[in-house]
Amino acid sequence: MEPEGTYLVWLDFRELGLPDKELSDLLIHKARLWLNAGPMFGAGGEGFQRINIGCPAAILQKALERLKKAFH
Repeated sequence: MEPEGTYLVWLDFRELGLPDKELSDLLIHKARLWLNAGPMFGAGGEGFQRINIGCPAAILQKALERLKKAFH
């Protein structure tokens, strides 16, 4: 995806079919990541999470590895 001048990226988890509360709990407790749940931004946010990628590359890499591990 081509960035549009922001460090905030939407992640689409809809294929997992998890309720938003369960998705957030999995991200917090299993991946150890606290993302912004999509529904807090209004209708249509279900199944999405927002991540801030405005950080050092090593930290982002570690976060993405934990995310991947949590779902495998």
